[in-house]
Amino acid sequence: MNDYIKLADIDIEGIEPVEVSEMEKKRVKQHVMGTKKKIKVFKYMAVAATIVLGATIGASFAVPSLASQIPFMNNIMSYFQDENSYTSNYSKFATNISQTQSSNGVSIMIEDAVFDGSSITVSYAIETDKDLGTNPGMSSAFNVKGAEAIGSTGTMKKVNATTYVGTEKITPTFRGNKRDRIEISWEPTAFVNLETKESVAGDWHFAFEVSALENKTKLVNRSVTNHGVTVNIKSIETNGLSTVIHYEQVVDPRILDKWPHVTADIKNVQDDLGNSYSADGNGGVSRDNGRSFEWSSTIKSINPNAKSLTLVPVIYYSLGSGKGLETKEMDPITIELQ
Repeated sequence: MNDYIKLADIDIEGIEPVEVSEMEKKRVKQHVMGTKKKIKVFKYMAVAATIVLGATIGASFAVPSLASQIPFMNNIMSYFQDENSYTSNYSKFATNISQTQSSNGVSIMIEDAVFDGSSITVSYAIETDKDLGTNPGMSSAFNVKGAEAIGSTGTMKKVNATTYVGTEKITPTFRGNKRDRIEISWEPTAFVNLETKESVAGDWHFAFEVSALENKTKLVNRSVTNHGVTVNIKSIETNGLSTVIHYEQVVDPRILDKWPHVTADIKNVQDDLGNSYSADGNGGVSRDNGRSFEWSSTIKSINPNAKSLTLVPVIYYSLGSGKGLETKEMDPITIELQ
């Protein structure tokens, strides 16, 4: 791997590329893994991966005002919106950031961000006369102050000869109570043309804060056991932007003897009115080497008239390092909403 991508000293055997659709390949461009001792964190459905240490932020938040600089892009999230996904309501709830930094002929603008209480979604744009390819990569991920570990997925794409747009979804893990407000920093050192492996280095520094949306929490505790794996839906948190499904998985140790990497993803989410919801996985945390995991997945805010929600977990069994992969669908789980 080229030297502009810095690898943390972590075991990456748990990150296993799987067969995904072309749409998923476009949406899932980068996987970021933060880890500390005895904690395993990853987003398992990765296509291209950049690994960085999920350390705490040391940046100051006394950032000079950049409002005088004219934005070169507006409504960035419109390039990524999906009517079945939480991104369809993004602009209604996002906090304006409007920070711009320029270095080495490359200008970066963070337009806005939203924190649903579990994940932060950020939209940004890049303006440059340098060729970064069709879907560039970046060398350094967003960071969250005080996070024990961080998982992230995002994508960048070219919209004209000089402009790229990007979005990043960051899911931090904290010890103790959830945060009502979080501090985020981003200091990318280079952007990479993934086709030519050429990079454009620079010196950009961003720091901003975002408050959590107000959530309503419903305890669920509905579970299903199939194929040596138990998935328990613990709770759902709903706000105007999204619904976050919190769940855990427990794997029979005998399964791990054959398949050392087992993960459960939420698929095929529907309410009793016939509405479908695109589930966007946030990654998870294991503190016992994969025996159990705590996961979460985001869908758009549920229709207020819906009385129930049915979802289907899908299990991914992997040998690691591309050696083998199997998938099995579990029985559906129905959650009563009213």
